[in-house]
Amino acid sequence: MTARRCQECGQTLPPTYQPPADEDWSTGIFGCTKDTDSCLTGLFCPCVLFGRNVENLNADISQRAACVGHIICVEGGMTFAALTSVLNGIDPQTLFLIYEGLFFAWWMCGIYTSMARQSLQKKYHLKVI
Repeated sequence: MTARRCQECGQTLPPTYQPPADEDWSTGIFGCTKDTDSCLTGLFCPCVLFGRNVENLNADISQRAACVGHIICVEGGMTFAALTSVLNGIDPQTLFLIYEGLFFAWWMCGIYTSMARQSLQKKYHLKVI
């Protein structure tokens, strides 16, 4: 007979174990305002909040590494895009290649962020919206 194992940690589960049901979100869209520190951190420095979430999900990835990746892809990309649109004299074809690279980087960052979101939903048994 094969023992059932937890999909998250691989630990052997007792025969009577029932996995928890997926739960609804317990807060509304403005529920984050009750936790002022997290709200302000997410508003002014979202990379730090993202880094904390990733570190909570995976102990192998430090908060700093996830934060730096977020800064480079998102905040750095927005700054670079603003600078290239302000500076005149750039060849339009070169500008197109720069924007294409930025959109690809943002797309990849979006995929990485959604993977972290799915992991959070799975870990805390939240319904997928």
